[in-house]
Formats: sequence, C-alpha cells, structure tokens
Amino acid sequence: MIACYCRVSTTEQAENGHSIDEQQDRLKKYCGAMGWKSVKIYTDAGFSGSNTNRPSLQRLIKDVESHKVEKVVVYKLDRLSRSQKDTLYLIEDIFLHNGCDFVSMSENFDTSSPFGRAMIGILAVFAQLEREQIKERMTMGREARAKEGKYAGSWRHPIGYDYIDGELVVNEFEKMQIQQIFEDYASGLGVAKIAKKLNDAGMTHKYGKWTESVVRSLLDRKTYIGFIRFGEEWFQGTHDPIISEELFDRVQQIRKGKRDDFEQRHISYGSAVSYLGGMITCAKCGEKYYKHRLGSGNYHYDWYCCKNRYKSKKLEGKVCRNANWKMSELDDLIFEEIRKLKFESPRKPRKMPDKTPQIKKRINDLEKQIDRLMELYALQDMPLDKVEKKLHEINDQKNKLENELQTQKVQNTTLEDAKRLVSTFDDVLEHGSLDDVRTVIRSLIDHIEIDGENVLIYWNFDL
Repeated sequence: MIACYCRVSTTEQAENGHSIDEQQDRLKKYCGAMGWKSVKIYTDAGFSGSNTNRPSLQRLIKDVESHKVEKVVVYKLDRLSRSQKDTLYLIEDIFLHNGCDFVSMSENFDTSSPFGRAMIGILAVFAQLEREQIKERMTMGREARAKEGKYAGSWRHPIGYDYIDGELVVNEFEKMQIQQIFEDYASGLGVAKIAKKLNDAGMTHKYGKWTESVVRSLLDRKTYIGFIRFGEEWFQGTHDPIISEELFDRVQQIRKGKRDDFEQRHISYGSAVSYLGGMITCAKCGEKYYKHRLGSGNYHYDWYCCKNRYKSKKLEGKVCRNANWKMSELDDLIFEEIRKLKFESPRKPRKMPDKTPQIKKRINDLEKQIDRLMELYALQDMPLDKVEKKLHEINDQKNKLENELQTQKVQNTTLEDAKRLVSTFDDVLEHGSLDDVRTVIRSLIDHIEIDGENVLIYWNFDL
C-alpha cells in the first residue's frame, strides 16, 4: 500500500495555500503518474508540525510498524514535520526501519536512493528553521497586540472574561465572583476560605470549581483593572475593568505583607514561591517536602527538604535523612519529564490507583447504616439525641467520601488530554505567572515522591 500523508495548520492554509484538497489532488496525480496503485490518504487538518501528536500521523505510524505500507509520500517535507529531530526519527527509526521508503514530491527525492537519504538531514534543518521563524513572527505579533491594549489570545483566557471576535468581553456571572474574591480578601479572608465559600454557594468558573491556587493567581492580575500582560510587562488594555484600582492596591499591600513575612523566616511552605510546593512527599517517613533556604554569608540557595530533617519532629527518635534537592535542579527535572510527554509515554509511568469502586462501596455502607439507625429510632430502640449525633457523624463521613469521589472523576483524564496540555507548557512557563505554571503542573501530576536520588512521579492521567 502507498500512504499519502497531508497536513496543514490554519495559519499555513491562509498564507501559503497548501490546502488539504490541493495536497490530496497533487499526490493522487503523482502516484498515478508513477504507476503506484492501492493508495490510502492520511489527513491531519489544523495540526501543528512542531510535534508528532497528530491522530492520522499516529495511525500511519502503526500501519508502517505493521508492515502494511510500502511507501510514504508527502507533498513537501515540512508536511511531515517541522522539527529536525522528529523528521529524522520518523524517516529513519519508523519508516526505513520497517522497510518503508519515504518520498517527498516537491523536493523530488526518495529514500530508495543514496542521494535522497543524504538530502533528508539538510532539508529537515531548513524545515525547523522556518518553524522557528514562524514562532518568532507570532511572538512579535502577540507583543504588538499587547502594546495596542488587545488580548493576544491563548488556550486559557482569563476568568471573568469571554474571548469574542478577538476582544475580551466581561462575563457578568464570573465578574460577580471575582469582585467578591477581591472584597473578601481585602476584608481579611484567606484564599482557602474564599474558595470554600464560593464552592459552598455552588459558584463555578469556566474551568470548573474554585481552588486555592486559582483564587491566589487571580489576586495578582492587573487584567482586572484594565491591563494586558505580555511577558513581564503590563500595557493599558482596551477591555473593561472588573474591579477598581483602589481595591486592587489594597489587596496587593496585604499580599506584599504576607510575602515579606515568608522572606523574613526564610521558609515557605505553600505555593507562593515554589513551583512544586505542597506536591512532594518523602518516601522514607511520609512527611511533606518544603522549600528551605540553606547557606551562609552572602551565598544562599533554595532547596526542597523533608520537614522531619530540619524541624523538631523525629522519626523513631531520629531525624529523617532523606536527600535534599536543590530547588532549581528538581524543577528542571520535572519540567523535562513533562516535555517528554509530547513524544512518548513516561518511561516509568505511575498513576495513583482508581479508588472509585472502594469509595462507592463505603458510601453504600454508610447509607445502610443510616437506614438501620432510622429503623432503630422507629422501633424506639434508640433515643432521638443519640440518633441525631450518630447521623451527623455518618453524614460527615459521607460528605468527605463524596468529595473524594468527585476528585477521582476530575483526575480521570487521558494521555491525549495530557499531551494537549503539555503542548502549551513552555508558553505558560515563559509568559505565565508562577500560579499559572503550578495550575498546569497540578493538572498533570498528582504528587511527587522523593527516595534519595530517585524521583517518582505519580501522573494525574490514565495511561
């Protein structure tokens, strides 16, 4: 079988005219002229060539590995990929390795000849160069929009606004919640209590329920007083503000006071100053790791350390001696493992077991206990005050289990969902706030376990 692969992204289709229909037409005519029959078309419309996470490409790879494909034909090399690494991987490790030749119609070469094989590396370099130039032009375009006060758009636009016709438009339902968040925080309420208050009232935003990290991330955003952010700079925006500058400034003063207090103690436990805070556990004693500043004189470094190592708590009469990790090194290690998801499943995949069946069973058992209590009360075998006390205890347990069950459902994402999230990770890391990055990391990772020099990642998605 001859496989013809076509790909186009929306931007390329508009600028260059390499439409899917045009590619298919030319490839079919080319195969006919070459006398190749039994042609199958594989099409990825609207997918970037910067990675291999494309449905039809993945089906093509499987067919090649099953030895169903004799040749792979593309209109142009950059239709296959714009990454030099991916291009060489696909042609050498997938196609040629499985006895399948590769043909590029426009560049007029195929891998069945020595010259064609030699040209692969050269053209792959230019395909990647063009991708980098496109990326640079897009970055410049986004910066220009920000300077004009216009939102550049992203996969996750700000809570409180809808993105309509290239503009931020106030979402009245979310606006009401954001105003309440700022007012509550200015009156002394903490982020955890604010999130709980909103959830208890049945409030939600476009991405789901309110969490501490989401509430905290909103409090620093000048978007809500009419500014647009690009990189580390803020520009006056054209959209309508949601809160007053006076309220925003009051909140920032409170936030600054709390951050200063953290710095004075040289220890930070939460998500305020570290990417992985609250996510790391010790494999030796089960305690949490936290950010700890070590050093002397003018030289200080931030480390992730087990609480039982530097706090007064003891483990069977001894201080825990599990390894410290320099914060920058562990952050980089985790970032690199996240990036690898673009190309492959984790080498040592770990996923917290699905507790849904056990939780449902425990909820069912509690409901039976409630029925039994009501029967005893009806038979006058138990006084009302004892029944009420017991019912209160059982309902508390049941509510906790139902919340845990909801968490299990939220975490039941797929590897493909995770890869789509990973595709935006570097952009969020470069342009987003610390809490933006933490939100992405927490969507991908349940928790991280430290065992000496070994770092075990428990992923938050199904494999």
